Amino acid sequence: MAKLQLNSLQKKYTPKAIPVKDITIEVEDGEFLTLLGPSGCGKSTLLRLIAGLEPPTKGQISIGGKNVNGVAPGDRNIAMVFQSYALYPHMSVAENIGTALKLRKISKSEIEARVGQVADKLGLGSLLDRKPSKLSGGQRQRVALARALVRNPEVFLLDEPLSNLDALLREQVRAELKQLFKQQNKPVVYVTHDQTEAMTLSSKVAVLYDGLVQQLDPPSRIYTHPANEFVAGFVGSPQMNLLVLKCEEKQAILGDFKISLPKLPTVPPHIVLGIRPEDIRLVELDNSDAISGQIYLIEELGKENLVSIQVEGSQLLQRKQDKKREKFEIFALENTKIVVRVLISDDNKSLQEGDAVKFIIPPEKMHWFDVKEGYRLN
Repeated sequence: MAKLQLNSLQKKYTPKAIPVKDITIEVEDGEFLTLLGPSGCGKSTLLRLIAGLEPPTKGQISIGGKNVNGVAPGDRNIAMVFQSYALYPHMSVAENIGTALKLRKISKSEIEARVGQVADKLGLGSLLDRKPSKLSGGQRQRVALARALVRNPEVFLLDEPLSNLDALLREQVRAELKQLFKQQNKPVVYVTHDQTEAMTLSSKVAVLYDGLVQQLDPPSRIYTHPANEFVAGFVGSPQMNLLVLKCEEKQAILGDFKISLPKLPTVPPHIVLGIRPEDIRLVELDNSDAISGQIYLIEELGKENLVSIQVEGSQLLQRKQDKKREKFEIFALENTKIVVRVLISDDNKSLQEGDAVKFIIPPEKMHWFDVKEGYRLN
């Protein structure tokens, strides 16, 4: 067993530069954990701490139950795949793959056997004599993966390994990665800012922001039940609609329409309603229970359109806070806009900008968040 444990990790460079503030995570054998978040959230720093490339300021890193704080990277029995591939240009594919084994004084015959086995698994068998300059981007990426796999490490670390590939090749290699690491049955920690990679590859996703884990859950849970407003807005494309609404009694006000609030201890003066574009339904204009609006933008995506609607009678409310998050005020700017994902059909293919429309937000698809702190309310 090679369980990876991170306990209260912190990395501080200066009093103001703290990319990793307090992170506790466990990754079991066979689990594929993706660290997902925007640039500067601390995900690459966290990976470097696990690899031993940087020491933590506080906290503990354990691999297989052994504390590896202070253990050199080469002695941690981990394998890391970098975004840049980091291949030796003067070496052949076979030599690149077997470099780590050679440094560990493994016999030449065993190196050849292990390199050949991994190369065949990744479709590199016919390329072993080539230099990296003679390989395509996808082939170079496979060589980098092969170099990690041949070591038979306890933990795999991957730092945005697909970001240099074009979209079509990235999709192909992504599918191969999922099958490949499923067979290894080792902890995998994968860093990316690409939501598609995170959702399709992972058994667990840790969404990071400001050096902290905002949510740690299976991908489906993160999508359907985001823990806070940041996760709700970050995960999903197109982005979830997040509307600041005024509350009256037990209802939120959206234009001329009133939406029942979830059960709350007290009704706040304002609340954030989250609704994904694919969960909103356009309905007939004579539907008296629907919300009215006007189309101001249609974005064509092939089999579906993104329809942006100005809600009738509603002003867009925005929040303003000071840096210490103490003072807080809400002000109105313009008409509220809401984005709807519409599958093209005979009923809606004639929609045009400027058309009046009506839509319904199913109550079971609504997400409610605290307007000031952003935590989930339902």
